[in-house]
Amino acid sequence: MFSNTLRSSWSGSLVCWLFLYVAACGAEQADYNPPPAGKVRIVRDTYGVPHVIAAGNRELLFGVGYAQAEDQLENLATNFLRGQGRAAEREGAAQLEIDHLVRLFELPARARAGVSQLDADARRDLESFCDGVNAYLAEHRAQTPSWVSPVEPAHVLAFAQYIDLLFCLRDCRGDLERAGVRLAALEALPRDSDELWGSNQFALAPRRSATGQALLSMDPHLPLSGFFRWYEMHTVGPETNVMGACFFGSPYVSMGRTDHSGWCMTVNGPDLGDVFVFEVRPDDPTQYKDVDGWQAFRTATEEYAIASATGGDGASNKRARACKWTSVGPVVAEAAGKAYVFALPLPEIGGRVEQLAHMAQAANVGEFRDALRPLGLSMFNIVYADTAGDIYYVSNGRVAERDTRIDARDLRPGDAAWARWQGFHPLEELPQTLNPPAGFLLNANSGPQNVTPEGAPDLSTFPPYMNRQLANSRSRRLNELLSNDTLVDWDELAAYATDTQIEAAGRYVPPLVAALLRQADHDAERRAALTEVATVLDRWDRRTDLTSRGAALFWHLATDKTVAALLGKEPPSDDAPLAAAVLAVTDRLRGASQPLDLPWQDFCRIRRGDVEMGMIGCGIPRGAGATALIGAALRPSSGSVRDGRLWCDTGSSYGMLIDFSGRTRAVSCLPFGITDHPESKHFADQLPLYAAGRFKPAWFWPDELAANTESERTLSVPEAN
Repeated sequence: MFSNTLRSSWSGSLVCWLFLYVAACGAEQADYNPPPAGKVRIVRDTYGVPHVIAAGNRELLFGVGYAQAEDQLENLATNFLRGQGRAAEREGAAQLEIDHLVRLFELPARARAGVSQLDADARRDLESFCDGVNAYLAEHRAQTPSWVSPVEPAHVLAFAQYIDLLFCLRDCRGDLERAGVRLAALEALPRDSDELWGSNQFALAPRRSATGQALLSMDPHLPLSGFFRWYEMHTVGPETNVMGACFFGSPYVSMGRTDHSGWCMTVNGPDLGDVFVFEVRPDDPTQYKDVDGWQAFRTATEEYAIASATGGDGASNKRARACKWTSVGPVVAEAAGKAYVFALPLPEIGGRVEQLAHMAQAANVGEFRDALRPLGLSMFNIVYADTAGDIYYVSNGRVAERDTRIDARDLRPGDAAWARWQGFHPLEELPQTLNPPAGFLLNANSGPQNVTPEGAPDLSTFPPYMNRQLANSRSRRLNELLSNDTLVDWDELAAYATDTQIEAAGRYVPPLVAALLRQADHDAERRAALTEVATVLDRWDRRTDLTSRGAALFWHLATDKTVAALLGKEPPSDDAPLAAAVLAVTDRLRGASQPLDLPWQDFCRIRRGDVEMGMIGCGIPRGAGATALIGAALRPSSGSVRDGRLWCDTGSSYGMLIDFSGRTRAVSCLPFGITDHPESKHFADQLPLYAAGRFKPAWFWPDELAANTESERTLSVPEAN
């Protein structure tokens, strides 16, 4: 259902004037001085970010592949192995089960067949991207590990589907586990997806912006290393001028800005996957009961090479696994005469890469929506803003139409025709809104019903499987900030995007302090200790800035299971047991010589190579899930506790702020830097900014690049084969 489709903040004449104004302030491709046909320029700014400039698409995509390989060749090659179900060859036996799922869903085979199904332009782009990667690999073969192999378009397509696969598996895992069946392949994924897949995004309409034009903030929250890391790039070609972030191995920006628009994504909550259960024939286990009667399983055997723990290349470690498929999908488990099958809404092969290209080419919100219609992305909340002043939200996804006589979380009978999927909901049937009355949109993995105070989608008009997300600590805090500020300026935009306040502290600290002080009146022996704890908490600013004192103490208390259970009780717990539990925690801290008012920067740390520093923000503690009361700040820094310190390895994984006034400006920040080469000055040059919640300029316009160029190289691009 499309909310508020008829609203528009701009008259036709004003829109025309605005487009003329933006065009006058903008830049044509020629202003970037593209080289002649057959060549590509790679301009690197003073943070090493590549700006790839070409007159043709083949040259442009060649340059993108070359630049990614130059900065992240091994990560890029590792991602391609993952998409082929061969990660165990590089990463060891821990990846075997995920590799097996990749093969069960036949990602490599589908990708190989899918290359020929792409239209000519898309196939050319992928070939050019791979040629660029391979050109860099050939130039540096002597310095590259032997396991890194040349890439081909099928590898790119398989990796794109691997992204969708990982994000979709959580629903099937939940369905399967509710039936009492556990799958080893899924044990490596977080038990609480909020620990991994949290993100923030918000957009403000011109009337809520001090700049007079729309503002946009993107802030995906993912692990800071491994598959989920982001790569920043700027590509200027005949069809696009776009800067933003993508995963290593993607030819196109996934979220970012053009010269007139910007968009971002957070993980949303439709029920994407289902588990179908089939009866296995008792007298012949090679058959299963389908809608039309007994059918033979399709079978095959897959062989896996596994790297040894001592660093072998996998050649001497082989393992074979049997595979079975039904008419619905692969068999992932069998028990008590039943075969359990995962059904996932994986996009058409090539859908993700093609759709990302079209999103970057959209000239306005209408064209952007058209780019989403093929449902090439399996999921994600998307927020969009542009120079015309439009702001738009959609809970995007390939959501299967289901018969609702059973809950979408229940196992679906494989032999019942009514239980099968009935296609996918088109874009128009997904929760969305355009230019809401409140003048802002937000999403922090908090459901479409919470995107704006007025004009949000009404979930009662959608099937129950369309959303499972509720408001959370981040969405409540962001809604408070935006609702109370009728005119947001640039500095406030940055402050809200990196806000470190612990929303839960407002609920739990005052009653905790009161309980401790009451107990101190009755406990002379521990009065001093109780009063000290109460004083530190009461003086705490409720934030997790670098110098905040009391935040570390609250973190320890709110993540202690006993304290959390007592403090969160309704009605409140008696003072005595709560005070005793608090003192047990603080006694441990004192025993470890950790001051109760330890500055947050001395507790929350981040490291990259030899560079280490304090880190702002706070996320959900690893493994704590619902037992922790602390919640997450809008800036969610989380990780594992070692040696009495919280070492951040997950959180804000890429940030970009965009102001669409005049000549659209933006700032951005990666957690570390653009490259993984330790000897490069860009290995950790963004870490000091990131740790303090600040940003670097995201230079975009020709004169900005000219004034901030660190290096420039023009490559000759060979003719396509």
